Amino acid sequence: MKVFVVATRNQERPAEDFASLMDPEADHALKLYKEGFVREIYSRTDGKGALVVVEAENEKAALDKLSHLPLAKAGLLSFEAYGTTAYRGIIRGI
Repeated sequence: MKVFVVATRNQERPAEDFASLMDPEADHALKLYKEGFVREIYSRTDGKGALVVVEAENEKAALDKLSHLPLAKAGLLSFEAYGTTAYRGIIRGI
């Protein structure tokens, strides 16, 4: 199932707390992309995190895997996950 994830940076923590983890975060995200778990990833234009499309069994499985990202482990990133199905209008038209 495709799961859409809204990743949000902890706004109560200063930018300095993020700095040393940004490269390891990018490396881990790239690893998840190469594994086929991350399908798409975008930085949010408000600078508060990212939008990620992942392939997982369900929302819980997606969140469990994302919890291993360095920023998440440090308490600097939180997630909201939304499972998806095909849009009814498209299914009807096929």
